[in-house]
Amino acid sequence: MSTINKVEAEHDSQFLAFSTVIHIDSERMIRRLCKHFAHKVNAHWSSDCGHIEFDMGFCDMNGSGDQLDLRCGANSDAELKEIIDCIDSHFLRFAQGVECSLQWNLMNS
Repeated sequence: MSTINKVEAEHDSQFLAFSTVIHIDSERMIRRLCKHFAHKVNAHWSSDCGHIEFDMGFCDMNGSGDQLDLRCGANSDAELKEIIDCIDSHFLRFAQGVECSLQWNLMNS
C-alpha cells in the first residue's frame, strides 16, 4: 500500500463530498492542485493520486487517464463547504480552457 493510499484509508470524516470529472488530464490536475497547496498545507501526490490535508479536513484525488475522482471530508458541514469552495476555485483556474466543472455529491454519516 502506498503512503498516499495509507493516509487516505485513515480519513474517517462525518461529512463527505464526492465529484468525478471526465475529459481532463487527471495527472496534470492532481500535480497542479497538490503542488499549489503544498506551499501552505501538507500535500502529497504521485502520477495517479493526490492528498491535500487542510486544517479543517482533506481532499483525496484519484486519476485514470481523462477521469479525475475527488473525495473531500471534514467534521462539519461548514468546514466541508469551505474545502469544496477552495477546491472549486482553484480547479477552475487550473483547468484553463477546458470546459468542465465540479458537481459535488454530499454525504453525511
